[in-house]
Amino acid sequence: MSLQSVSKTILVLETFLTFPDGLASVSQLARKLEWSRAATHQYVSTLAEVGWLVQNEKRDYQLSPRAAVFGRFAIEYSGVPPQVSQAMEHLVETLNEPISYAVLNGNEAIIIERNEPKRPFSMTAEPHLELRTSASGMVLLAFDAHLDTSRFAEMADRLDAVRAQGYAQSHSEWLGDIVDVVAVPIMSRGECLGALSVIAPDGRLDIPVARKELLDARASVEDAIDTTQTSPV
Repeated sequence: MSLQSVSKTILVLETFLTFPDGLASVSQLARKLEWSRAATHQYVSTLAEVGWLVQNEKRDYQLSPRAAVFGRFAIEYSGVPPQVSQAMEHLVETLNEPISYAVLNGNEAIIIERNEPKRPFSMTAEPHLELRTSASGMVLLAFDAHLDTSRFAEMADRLDAVRAQGYAQSHSEWLGDIVDVVAVPIMSRGECLGALSVIAPDGRLDIPVARKELLDARASVEDAIDTTQTSPV
């Protein structure tokens, strides 16, 4: 299989993510991809034959359970993009507070990397975060291109505000302490890869400075990721 064929196969799979319910007919895919129906059908049929796509009773295609298993495996083992890890190191040095990177996994947000400042006493973090109440959770919901908005109708105004300002902020009790958290999304090609956040005990974090540093880090990371993706192999 040529590199071009591999790229097109991946593009077909990625295109399913652009449909709100994850379902698409061959004709819909062809229009979205701007390919001929015959060429699209060839790729879709091959993906269905090897188990990455399945058809429903209306003959529409969707990603298969095999693809879902692969996605869960990727979340757990793919690791954090190196551009994000570098930004986290810089943020820890600049803000002198714990920096976390969380991803969406089903109905919760999971911290998959955390960078702590070198101080005698550090805050303990739980790896699982509430989607509706944590700053990282709200960012992941607000910037999720495939969000089922009906499930979060009561949060519509809050999520709109997060999208408009480009970050989420919370001041709440967590693990017995009152903490401040600021979180921003990391985006690539319209997809939210994860949420980058800083957390600190009440009153210790300069919120405006933290927001600026996180937003600057987001811009830098996204530029670096986009440059990597567009660089020739």
